[in-house]
Amino acid sequence: MGTFLFIWNPEKWDWHNLDEQISILRNTGRVSEPWSCVSHKKIKEGDRAFLLRLGKEPKGIVASGYVASSPFLKEHWGGKDKLVYKVVIDFDVLINAEREPILNLDVLSQGNLAKQTWLAQASGISIKDELVDELERLWFSFLKEQNHRAKPFLAETKFTEGNQIQVLTTRYERNPHARRACLEHYGYSCQVCRINFEERYGEIGKNFIHVHHQIMISDTDGVREVDPVKDLIPVCPNCHAMLHKKNLPYSIEELKTKLNL
Repeated sequence: MGTFLFIWNPEKWDWHNLDEQISILRNTGRVSEPWSCVSHKKIKEGDRAFLLRLGKEPKGIVASGYVASSPFLKEHWGGKDKLVYKVVIDFDVLINAEREPILNLDVLSQGNLAKQTWLAQASGISIKDELVDELERLWFSFLKEQNHRAKPFLAETKFTEGNQIQVLTTRYERNPHARRACLEHYGYSCQVCRINFEERYGEIGKNFIHVHHQIMISDTDGVREVDPVKDLIPVCPNCHAMLHKKNLPYSIEELKTKLNL
């Protein structure tokens, strides 16, 4: 999975519905937006995305998410009679920098992260592979320390269809760095039934898999350390659902036994 840096300059493009988008994210856990991408030849669906606000203070990272489409040609946002490559980004965190703290550019320009070109003019450039884990840890720590209301894993309001009945739920944060380390160890095949979605479905199945917490986050008391190899394991959606068919989830070996594996 690649990691890419997208640029937003509010002096050039007024994100007039930003607050509305943030509200949608808080109500649904996700909001999507197309964004220009110069790395259209190598970016792919499922890649990690960070959005950096430049142009005027405050400058820094204001959003994160995942690429949700292949690159496509679309009219330039400035209406300059030209086409540019874009991808759809599913944002899982989105912050209004005029109202809430952001991960400041000064912090990103220190230590190893200074090796990255943050003041890029082009949007959708690669973040250096050797810096990705450090950036993920920094972003994760920032959101936790700020207790950011924009985090999609905070308790939030949801609505059912039909009558609008307000239901409060609590969602628990997942560490994308731990997920990445788990998949680097096990790969993308289900550790129960062994299905590999790329082998089964071709390109559209590449890098698709669920990651199962062998100790449920909701059963723990507060924040705890996660061992990506011992605590996490990749499973397909079907096996994942079956593991959780009882309150205390089945173990991987128990489910294998039920499948005579």
